[in-house]
Amino acid sequence: MRTKESANIGAAARAMFNFGLHDLWLVAPRCRVDHRSYDLATHAEPVLKGITQVDTLDEALADVTVAFGTSARPRKAENYRVVSPRAAATQLGAAAAVVFGPEDHGLANEELTRCQAQIVIPTVDFASLNLAQAVLVVAYEYAQAGGRAGEQAGGGSRVGEQAGGGGVRAGERAGGGHADPGHADPRHVSASRDQLERFYAQLEETMLRIGYTDERRAAGMLRVYRGLVDRAEPTAHEVAAFRGLLSQTVWAAGQAAAGPAPTPRSEDDGS
Repeated sequence: MRTKESANIGAAARAMFNFGLHDLWLVAPRCRVDHRSYDLATHAEPVLKGITQVDTLDEALADVTVAFGTSARPRKAENYRVVSPRAAATQLGAAAAVVFGPEDHGLANEELTRCQAQIVIPTVDFASLNLAQAVLVVAYEYAQAGGRAGEQAGGGSRVGEQAGGGGVRAGERAGGGHADPGHADPRHVSASRDQLERFYAQLEETMLRIGYTDERRAAGMLRVYRGLVDRAEPTAHEVAAFRGLLSQTVWAAGQAAAGPAPTPRSEDDGS
């Protein structure tokens, strides 16, 4: 997200193109795709011309089912998965995304929370990598894990940049993609990030409404449930069922707070 240097966009596009990735997304970039981008792209012009630009990470991840965030910073949350690029590559199937942070600050904790795991690239003396270098490492491991063959067979993944203000989708425009959620059976289709984020927002609102937590502790409590639900990889049907339960919980809590309804008196009860 928030890419700062246009040259990094071109270099990242070239790294993607080297390993069969074509769908690049930029999230709230702080620069434009210009001559420096094209100078460093070298034969990857189709990637630059096909860029999708959005304002928020939620927009970029709306229809993916699993997202990996890249960062060298360890997180305190014990239930947050940390994986190597090689381990992540085996899980980058259809409708997956990899998110890279901006060059100067990397991904914020709130942005990493939107991802289901964190990719850490092993280094020795200095942990911070240039954006394009990080994209190259992940793209290489993706290709070595058979990602390119998966695209041609109808798979594909999305790589998202947040170290440069962008996002990279892989494979979907190169013959890959995933089932149209409008026509697939929700009982067998993984829930999209948009569906899950709406569920998490409703869950937080419900926890506050029924007094399960308070404003100060809500974010930490929600991270616990994010880890639990994301590991379960629920279907769209299961998420819809959870949301129905939350709606009923709020309704029942409202009924209880209102107290029992007054008993109607008959006209001849002597009162």
